[in-house]
Amino acid sequence: MTSVIKKILPFAAIMLLLSFFGTAQARPSTPACPTGQTIQSTLDTGASWSMCWEARDQEGVVLSDIRYQGPGQVQRRVLGEMSLSQIARNYDDGSAAEYLVTDQGLGGNNFIALQSSECSGGELHYASGKAVLCEIQKDAGFIYKYGTSVARTGKVLELMSASQLGSYSYTVQWIFHENGTIEPKVGLSGTVTKTSYDPNFAWPMQQDGLGGVGFVDNYYWRMDFDLGTSAWNDVAEQITSTLDVTRTLRSKSIETLSNETARVFSPESKRFWRIRDGSETNGVSPISYELVMLNYDHQSKGANNEAWLQSDVYFTSYNACERFAVDNDTSSGCAWDISQFTNSQGINSNDIVVWNRLSYHHLPRDEDDNVIGMRWNGFKLLPRDWHAQNPL
Repeated sequence: MTSVIKKILPFAAIMLLLSFFGTAQARPSTPACPTGQTIQSTLDTGASWSMCWEARDQEGVVLSDIRYQGPGQVQRRVLGEMSLSQIARNYDDGSAAEYLVTDQGLGGNNFIALQSSECSGGELHYASGKAVLCEIQKDAGFIYKYGTSVARTGKVLELMSASQLGSYSYTVQWIFHENGTIEPKVGLSGTVTKTSYDPNFAWPMQQDGLGGVGFVDNYYWRMDFDLGTSAWNDVAEQITSTLDVTRTLRSKSIETLSNETARVFSPESKRFWRIRDGSETNGVSPISYELVMLNYDHQSKGANNEAWLQSDVYFTSYNACERFAVDNDTSSGCAWDISQFTNSQGINSNDIVVWNRLSYHHLPRDEDDNVIGMRWNGFKLLPRDWHAQNPL
């Protein structure tokens, strides 16, 4: 009997470990949403959005199980989870880099309590007794316009949270359009506190020459795509339009990204990426979402050759411990930064996570004294072949 027990115990321990790590690496494809944290909104055309929201100490507000339904269409899931996974700051004077999401956190005590006046006509959502999220519908202007007689206006669903990190404040918005477009944005405001008399790094803001030191914020958005009914059959593609030698014709090519990889956006090459479902179609084409880059004029690769700043978009296989683009806790067995996440694992017909990096270089000006005017930075997720025709 003793020998049998000795054989069973190691097996039980192994199974326990497998169970633990399996839980850490996978999450349910349709996770339950805690009571009171569901958002359901129907817009003017009959299009609707539903999702779950969560307040975390580090990422702030995180959205999950995001689903869109066009008017008269079926509801489909778009994203399993979306978060602002890091704000990495590098100062122009070479000061040590700051990782604001992991060092300070967008949530917890750093949430700015929203006032009812900031959400007039909408609904405030609370975490630990503090109003941290505004849900509101706003006019969107034209949905489409053709000629003098064909036009339609509509609404957008806007979610907004705000955080105070030292002297700077960050406002995070998610705008959900009637046509299925998702538009995440970050707004920077606050007061300039890092100053210098050195004109190489600072812009003079006072009569004595004292100026605000410039800095680059790198915003990393983490998007776990779970298109349709299955989270495990998505495909990432790069679409490129290439000029021929005469520079009069553009040829389209589509590359399936088979393994985890990092890519660079280039306005000249006319390159973009989409995530498509491996099985579901609109009746004609596979359903998909396209990544639309904006504000690329400030994109930077950094002054210190940091590996995680050398690419703009990263494609990885889902791993629960890969929460932050930079400054992950390596004691959990995860890599420290996003450049190490892309280690050639297969992603074709898999659960794909897309990491989108947006840079913004802020060189203070006189108008930033004493409060910085809001500076926005964002991108779009655009439905491509989600419907067989314009659903609106």
